[in-house]
Amino acid sequence: MSGIHDAVMAKLLDLLTDALITNVEPDDDAIAGAIVLGSLQGDPMDPDEARISVEIHENDPDVTDHSWDDDVFEVEIGGTITWTRRFSIRARCLFETSRETLSEARVIVSTLADRIEVTLLKSLVSASSGNEYVSRGPQAEDMAINVIQGGGPPDSYDFLLKIRFSCLTTRTSVMPE
Repeated sequence: MSGIHDAVMAKLLDLLTDALITNVEPDDDAIAGAIVLGSLQGDPMDPDEARISVEIHENDPDVTDHSWDDDVFEVEIGGTITWTRRFSIRARCLFETSRETLSEARVIVSTLADRIEVTLLKSLVSASSGNEYVSRGPQAEDMAINVIQGGGPPDSYDFLLKIRFSCLTTRTSVMPE
């Protein structure tokens, strides 16, 4: 990663940390335990971290056919290039030790998805790197949300949440001020 990808992911890390940890009451069942750039390496030391973990990725680490790669959206006369930059967020909700019912687990996963979605839709307009900046943040019509339920009865549920989204970045020879 470099340049605009780093800027977007660093901005997302800050925004998601605020939305999923800092601005959430400590006793909220949907509070995240860990938010990282890239894959969560190994098992977290603290079971509370493993309960809800969030990963921020450039493109989609689960897709190998290049269908979720960045591509050129538009080239203007004079050389300004607008890119479609693609990212994904994976969250894992491992309710093995906290023993939620299926209904409670679904409410937590839904709350987490909602908080991430709202954060994305309100974000990224200030991310920039060098002569490239985010010209349009994530839009609802460009988002794809997928929830996979694993684990099972009576009280050991495991959910994987993935949100894929894109934003437009514009690279110019002169950075707007």
